[in-house]
Amino acid sequence: MKSRRAQSGPPDPARKKTKEVVFQTLRADIISQKLKPGQAIREDELAQGFGMSRTPIREILRKLEQEDLVRVIPNRGVFVSELTPKDIEEVLDIRTSIETAAARSAAAKMSEQYLMELKDISRQLDVAIELQDSIVSFEADSRLHNLILVAAGNKRAHRIINNLMGQIHRIRFISGHMPGRMETTIGEHKQIIIALLSMDADQAEEAMRKHLASTRELLLPSSEMDRKFEDFVRNSISL
Repeated sequence: MKSRRAQSGPPDPARKKTKEVVFQTLRADIISQKLKPGQAIREDELAQGFGMSRTPIREILRKLEQEDLVRVIPNRGVFVSELTPKDIEEVLDIRTSIETAAARSAAAKMSEQYLMELKDISRQLDVAIELQDSIVSFEADSRLHNLILVAAGNKRAHRIINNLMGQIHRIRFISGHMPGRMETTIGEHKQIIIALLSMDADQAEEAMRKHLASTRELLLPSSEMDRKFEDFVRNSISL
């Protein structure tokens, strides 16, 4: 994929698009563990592989570092970040505080458009079960949580969650590949949708709390499981 370098004038839109495509490609490879935790990432190999100079590659890696998807070690290089139990605990703590409140708030603000989208997400979850398709389930998962944050209308809370989205997707990928988890998650999402369709704030908050607590219990059952969990992360199946 060749990028075109503008000789003068404003930045070339095609070049910007190419940088975004490369960023999203690397991001997806880290989330899906095609690039494994701890794996080295070489600027020169990326530049050659994507047909870009090293300058935009460095910019892309800085964006990935901001999402905690890579870490830069001076005089050593760039590496895919590890995802530890502590990382997951912190992310889930933040999500529980923000998303339970968002679910309560959103339940009282369900417009006709939001209700229609909820029903469409529910149908998408049915398709995921029918096809046993984890990708469809992931997409519905993202749509539901994003709709709740949008409907709640707290832009700062939404921004905090967006800043964690790389880590959230990594956690979703890991938990989604555990046996039986897709069906459990879809059941939890259905309960959230039912509460929102009913515009029941108490039920929506509780359903969201149970959903996030279920993820916590699945991935962080006890401190003595930390080593087994880290082994599972390193060896989990890639898409």
